Amino acid sequence: MRLVPMTLAAMTALILACGPAAAQWHEVVYPDLGVGKEWPAEPTRTKGEYKTEVVGKEGVPADIFQVEVDMIVYKMTVADLQKLEFVARSASLMGECVFDAEEAGTPLANMTNRVEGGINAVYGRLVSVDLADNKGRRQTACLFTKGRLYIIEATVLPEHGQPNSSQVIRFTNSLRFAIDHDYH
Repeated sequence: MRLVPMTLAAMTALILACGPAAAQWHEVVYPDLGVGKEWPAEPTRTKGEYKTEVVGKEGVPADIFQVEVDMIVYKMTVADLQKLEFVARSASLMGECVFDAEEAGTPLANMTNRVEGGINAVYGRLVSVDLADNKGRRQTACLFTKGRLYIIEATVLPEHGQPNSSQVIRFTNSLRFAIDHDYH
């Protein structure tokens, strides 16, 4: 029973430590992409291409969202891989995403990531690296579902001064998927 008050006190302290920036976070729902994502500020959305060894030189269409707040760059890339050939290679696409994330620097962590629960759970990987040339620390989540690869990245720039920001963890873990693009 003593654990509940201690947990509540710790959660309250964490919320207060986040300060005013925490109040700015809000979820943006992207029905066309089947996902809802929390952001610390309104991101810009651009169209691009996702090109890798597995995808090929032609690439596939991708939606790229990005915003920088307090020397942390928040980014989400959603690659459209709904063609049957890519769905059949989803394990290779996930492995490549994790490999690319680790290649960006010195790996610190590589662990299972899960969004939602039960039969609707989407499993992926969460990678944390110290970037090469002292360019900061990045946490990347790679998830593949319904023919789309979701790459969620938060890069803490050296000027931020705190490489282990709780905002990064919040960003990479605040994601929800829609069933048949239907949000309730």
